[in-house]
Amino acid sequence: MVALLIIGSILLLIGIIVTLVNLKNVRRRKRILGTPTSPIAQAPGQGPVEVKGRIVPSEQGLLQTPFSGRQAVWCRIIVQEYRQHGRSGSYVTILNEVDCRHFMVDDGSGQQARILPQGAHMILEAQQVASSGTFNDASPHLQGFLQSRGLSTTSWLGFNKSMRYSEEILSPGDNLYALGPSRRDAGPPVSDGYRMVPGSQLVLFAGAGEVNELILTNKTEEQVVSKLLYGFIGGLVMTGLGAAAGFVGLVMGILDSM
Repeated sequence: MVALLIIGSILLLIGIIVTLVNLKNVRRRKRILGTPTSPIAQAPGQGPVEVKGRIVPSEQGLLQTPFSGRQAVWCRIIVQEYRQHGRSGSYVTILNEVDCRHFMVDDGSGQQARILPQGAHMILEAQQVASSGTFNDASPHLQGFLQSRGLSTTSWLGFNKSMRYSEEILSPGDNLYALGPSRRDAGPPVSDGYRMVPGSQLVLFAGAGEVNELILTNKTEEQVVSKLLYGFIGGLVMTGLGAAAGFVGLVMGILDSM
C-alpha cells in the first residue's frame, strides 16, 4: 500500500515533468505539419518556409570532424565520462561542442537555398565513434584533443577513465529537411529569356523566439513528426500509470483501515 503510493507519486511527478518538457516538441510538430513544402525557386523569402533537398557545400567549404575525421558542414561532438554515484553510476556529458559552416540545399527546382545553421535546433542521431576505459587506452588524437580542452582521459592516479566519444553530423549529399525564417538576398544574375537580370537567393536562418526557430534534420518529415511526439506520449503514459498506482494504493489504505 505505502509502496504503491510512493511509486505512484514518483511516476506521477516524473510523468508531469517529462510531459511539460516535451510541450515544446509538440509545438514544433504543429509548426511542421502546418507548413507546406515550398520549391526553393518559388519560395518568396518572407516568413517561415519549409524546404527539402540535398546538402551542397557553400564557398565556406567543409570542416573535418575531430573524432571520426569525416567531412561535414555541421558537427556536434559529445564526450561522456562514467561516474560512480554510490552503488550505481551513469555517464555524464563533460564536453558538448558545435562547429559548422554555411551550406546550401538543392531541391532540383533550379535554385539552391543558403542555410545559416548557427543557433538552429538540430534533430540528429548521435553516433558513438570511440570509447576508452580500464584496458582500452584512448587513441593519441583523442587524448590530444581533450588536452586542448583542459580535459584528460586518465584520473590523477593515471588510470583510464571510462569515456564515450560521439558525433552528430550533417555531411554533403545528406538529405535535409529545413523549416524556419527566411529572406531573399541578392544572388547571381539570371536570364529571364531575353537578358540577364538581377537574381536572388533564398536564405534560411535562426531568429529570435520559439516561432522563429530554425529546425534542421537529415530525417524525413514523417520521421521527425513521429519522433517529436514520442516524449510527450511517454510522459502522458507515465503520468497515467503514476495516478493509477497512487489511486490503487489509496484505496487499499482505506480498505485496510476499515
